Amino acid sequence: MKITTNSILILFGILAFAALACFPISMLAMPLLQPAQSPTPDTYATVQAMVTQTVYAMTQNAPAHTPTPTLLPPTNTPVPPTNTPQPTATAVTYCDWVAFVTDVTVPDGTRFAPGETFNKVWRLKNRGTCTWTPDYLLVFTGGEQMGGTTAVRLPGFVAPGQTVDVSVTLAAPDRRGSYIGYWMLRNPSGVLFGYGANANQAFYVDIRVVNEPEGEVTGNICYPSEFNPPMTLYFERKGTNEVIQFSTPQNTASYKVVLPKGRYYAYAFPWVPSANLEGAYVHPDRLMKSFVVKGGETTSGINICDWDVSPHGRGD
Repeated sequence: MKITTNSILILFGILAFAALACFPISMLAMPLLQPAQSPTPDTYATVQAMVTQTVYAMTQNAPAHTPTPTLLPPTNTPVPPTNTPQPTATAVTYCDWVAFVTDVTVPDGTRFAPGETFNKVWRLKNRGTCTWTPDYLLVFTGGEQMGGTTAVRLPGFVAPGQTVDVSVTLAAPDRRGSYIGYWMLRNPSGVLFGYGANANQAFYVDIRVVNEPEGEVTGNICYPSEFNPPMTLYFERKGTNEVIQFSTPQNTASYKVVLPKGRYYAYAFPWVPSANLEGAYVHPDRLMKSFVVKGGETTSGINICDWDVSPHGRGD
């Protein structure tokens, strides 16, 4: 049998068709049924596009003529220190200004009997720029007045930087308790001034009034005669005009009296019209000697034995 070219082509076609029949049709159709895949995005191109859009938007919204800052690379060149002076506060001062130094007498809380007199002394310094003159006054400004004194002149001229002791005689109130009296200085124009940062604080006297028991005083009476006539004994409170009197009968050679607390002089006069004599408790120089009476205690040896036709002077 003669095989021709057409026969060979027909045979290969039959074999190919048979081979295709052996595969499932799904495998042949799968490439056709799968959805089309989107191409892989270019990440770098996407980011570059976003940055470009952002920069473009910022450029469009930026205000006109705004200079672009230029960042300089850090350097190690040291910066020289500057000696710029700091501002100095201006010192405050006043023409009239007090600096309180100390209480010379009557420290705060000193105890006195009702009505007892005392002398209060403050030591002050002229902190201002003006000289104080005797026309400047120490004046009462508030609190408890403690007596009738309201103003006292300064004792002399006080230049800036100098100190002065200013004093006033006061009396304790008649009732028990604690008391404070405030005082300041006043210039000739009537302006009050004191101490403190603003020259407006008052200095003060601070006392306590207590009802302490009275003290007892005893002594002898030495009259220059055979017998002692009736007498009047006088007990004068030192520094005041207050005098307490006692009478003694004839032939009384000693005495015992009760006095309020304080410092006193003692003297006596006889009831003899023709005898102009004064007896006293004295120092060896014949000046009167003061003595202290303390509450609840006895002060003895206050002998009235020095007699003279002339009044005795007061000593310490």
